[in-house]
Amino acid sequence: MNMKMIMAILVDSDSNAVLKTLHDAGYPMTVIDSTGGLLKRGTCTLVAGVNDNQVDTVINLINQECSPCVNPIKKRATIMVFNVDHFEQIS
Repeated sequence: MNMKMIMAILVDSDSNAVLKTLHDAGYPMTVIDSTGGLLKRGTCTLVAGVNDNQVDTVINLINQECSPCVNPIKKRATIMVFNVDHFEQIS
C-alpha cells in the first residue's frame, strides 16, 4: 500500500469547515497553527497520511469547503502531496 502525506495550508476562516468535513469523511488530520505571507495573516496547516488512492478525494473535500476567493492575489489554500517512504503507527 503506497502512502502519501498531504499538507494543506488554509486561511484560518476556512479551517473549521475543512476540518469538520474531513473528519466526517473519515480522514483524521493533524492541525498546526501557522502564520505566513507578506501580511503575516493567520493560517492553519493540516497534515495527514492517506493511501495513494485517497489523495484526490481529500483534495476535492478541501476544495469544496474553502470559501470563494474574492481577491485574485489571495490564495484559498496551498496543498502539497509528498511520497511517504515509511509509515508506522505505534500503539
